[in-house]
Amino acid sequence: MQRRAFLKGAATTAAGLSTIGLAGSRVLGANDAIRVGIIGYGGRCRYLVERILGFDDVRIVAIADTYTGWREALVQKVKEKDATANVAAYGTYRELLDADGIDAVVIATPEHAHGRHLLAVIASGRDVYCEKPMVHKWEEAVAVVEANKQPKRIIQIGTQRRSSDIYPVAREIVQSGKIGQITQVRAWWNRNSGPNDPQWRYPIPDDASPETCNWKEFQYDASHVPFDKHRYFQWRCYRDYSGGPAGDLMVHQLDAINMVMGSTEPRAAVGMGEIYRWTEQERSTSDTWNALIEHPGGAAAAQPGFAISYTSMFSNVHYDYREQYLGTDGALDMNDRDLKVYAEPDWARTKDVAEVTFESKTDHTKDHLRNFFDCCRSRNKPNCSEVDGAHAAIAAAMTLLAQAKGRQATWDAAKQQVKV
Repeated sequence: MQRRAFLKGAATTAAGLSTIGLAGSRVLGANDAIRVGIIGYGGRCRYLVERILGFDDVRIVAIADTYTGWREALVQKVKEKDATANVAAYGTYRELLDADGIDAVVIATPEHAHGRHLLAVIASGRDVYCEKPMVHKWEEAVAVVEANKQPKRIIQIGTQRRSSDIYPVAREIVQSGKIGQITQVRAWWNRNSGPNDPQWRYPIPDDASPETCNWKEFQYDASHVPFDKHRYFQWRCYRDYSGGPAGDLMVHQLDAINMVMGSTEPRAAVGMGEIYRWTEQERSTSDTWNALIEHPGGAAAAQPGFAISYTSMFSNVHYDYREQYLGTDGALDMNDRDLKVYAEPDWARTKDVAEVTFESKTDHTKDHLRNFFDCCRSRNKPNCSEVDGAHAAIAAAMTLLAQAKGRQATWDAAKQQVKV
């Protein structure tokens, strides 16, 4: 889809939704509970809901899901905590946004639906927490940022490392120059599973059928194929709905690197991926992924620019997941649980480097949600705004486009578009 055509379509959609549910937008008082609507109650959202239900000042009041079973499951979950709770259940996000009495929305749908759901929630006048990646296509990232310039809704993207206690420590070490000039960041995320348990082949409910699943609504702008319960419940395995490792795993770490380095969109990117292990029929997202990403000068910790080398595999978990910031005076090795700084040899260093260690003690997802709800009240900028989310989503989209085209993708900052 061409950028101009997409943005025109997005603007038309937003204009058509501009009066949806505006009664739900209100100024929150100190004693007002934040009334939340959920769009999409799959596996990740269950994790979010467990934490939301622990907040005394937040109430889940509505659920929209295209599968009847998930709607019923959320209603039951909320009632387990409060038997008097009244949770409205809807088959589409439009019905939820048409309803009154909703202050904020949590989006945890498949990746390919994030863009349209975000635009609709912004137009409805609500604040929104959206799971990563922010969008499936780079054009959608541009559209979402543009759509929120005027209404200034609170948007938090679910890369929860932004709310951790460990990454601010890394940012201070890196941006203060304590480990010298950084020209290279290495990152990886590896997984493994049993031979009969392929990655992302989630359990499929026994009642999965065209009668219980709104296939047309789920498909949205993806390739239109007959109902397929595997595509519906195991959507991360299919490129129509997911970026695979690039969208599910790499985005987390690219956003963390942006936070630590002070970087935004990359200058150029390439991506290479293949299905080497899970070669079962129909899978189209890679199980082995490699990307090279170059950032231009201007990042807080790397004025001349820097490069990222990234890998992900689903066949060996020994090295787990980490990021390494390689400086001329030292190296910072970390993930969201622990951090350690190592000094370079005496003959290479230009300064003394303290060998720092740090262990995280927080629930990053809980803290990220808490930050979102607090910002709904204060109207302060959340820890990962739509602008931050756009930077990582655009980078991931660039690597996937480069993979598909077999050549390098570049970002034109002046025109706000990707060229391949």
